[in-house]
Amino acid sequence: MTRERGVPTCLFLPPPGGPLRLRVDVADRFLPRLIGLLRHPTPPAAGTGLLLIARGGVHTVGMRYPIDILQLDADLTVLRERHGVAPRRVIAAPAGTRATLEVAGGSLPSGLTAQRFYCNKDYP
Repeated sequence: MTRERGVPTCLFLPPPGGPLRLRVDVADRFLPRLIGLLRHPTPPAAGTGLLLIARGGVHTVGMRYPIDILQLDADLTVLRERHGVAPRRVIAAPAGTRATLEVAGGSLPSGLTAQRFYCNKDYP
């Protein structure tokens, strides 16, 4: 997934896991991925988040609030979900991870594993 600099992307999850629509900023370079949500003193607003384009795990070192994490494959299918991940944690990525979605803790429903998100460019 690529994007123009500074342009947020929308991710959609149709039923049965949704309907869910998220407006996300894309972090596809080293420094924005490293910083992640640390630059936000408060959790992201409802319906928003950060999509990290990377194969590795994520950390919540330095975070001030819990977050929900979805680890996605290249097709934006959820490989693993973690809800309410507390600050000062390191989360390893399962095999096949190509992106990680970070949102405010408690803002995602459970049961999203194996559900496929769609990007605004390929929503059916």
